Amino acid sequence: MHSKDDVDYVKISASIFLHDYEARNGDEATGVLFNKFMTLLHRRFSAEGFDMKLPHCWYRWGDEVVRYRMPYLEWDHEFAAYTKVSWRGKYPNYGLDDPTVDKISQYSKEFIDRYSGREGAELAIDEVYEEAPFEFQNEYRKLRENLKIYRREGSYVNNYGALVDALFTSAMSKFPQKGFIKIREERMDFEEVFRLALSKGAAPSQLFRQAEDFWFFFCYHLRLNKKCHENVPRSTLDVWAERIPWETELFRRKLQDNAHKFSQDLDRKHSARIDRLNREWDERERDFNTLIEDISDEDSEEFERFINSKAGS
Repeated sequence: MHSKDDVDYVKISASIFLHDYEARNGDEATGVLFNKFMTLLHRRFSAEGFDMKLPHCWYRWGDEVVRYRMPYLEWDHEFAAYTKVSWRGKYPNYGLDDPTVDKISQYSKEFIDRYSGREGAELAIDEVYEEAPFEFQNEYRKLRENLKIYRREGSYVNNYGALVDALFTSAMSKFPQKGFIKIREERMDFEEVFRLALSKGAAPSQLFRQAEDFWFFFCYHLRLNKKCHENVPRSTLDVWAERIPWETELFRRKLQDNAHKFSQDLDRKHSARIDRLNREWDERERDFNTLIEDISDEDSEEFERFINSKAGS
């Protein structure tokens, strides 16, 4: 007879939920709902003193499974912001008389009943965020969600700048500085640039893009915080950490670009941070122009087309 430690309840849970969801809805489950089911099931078991050993972390869209650790799943990215999850390979064997499996089956049906439908995913996300490790995550989520609305409705939203300013101020006042000292400069630069864009009447779509850029950058660090991952092996954490320098460089370039874009009025003084970001932008431009001068005309045109295509992607 096997003990609980010998049974892969993560794999069993995934197979049960995906089967139940498709049987009930006639379609594959979305990545959002699958992640929320696994997260909330894990929490339910944890409250009972049982660790089902779910590999998961807090990332861009909440608490989610670590896909690399679940190779029996297929993630279909049909659209950029919409993913479906399906099973691949052999299904796990398990005893129907296992009380843990029975709890999984019961919760699967309960979850699908409660969260199916157009509003279901948002309700599930709300429940997951109730236990976010940092208050900042919830406050910043309010900013992101409102910017999504303002971006769609555009100029029809009266005084959106003041509304965004209030949400932004509230969110950044909750930033967990002690846990993220390594990105102190990037965070402070971002605040300056975002407020500069607000003062210049930036469109909701521009503010949304800036807010998302910072959130994505922050989440590379968030998932590495010891409060924000569980059952993730050291090797995976090391891979995540290796990506940080590259993402930092990319984010700093975006900060420089936005500082330059929103500070081109000659009769106005800007903060020391904005001035520094502008100098960094100028240095990048000089380096780029020097590089262009050193290659042939034919290669130069091809290189510029490549850079422009990357900038627009």
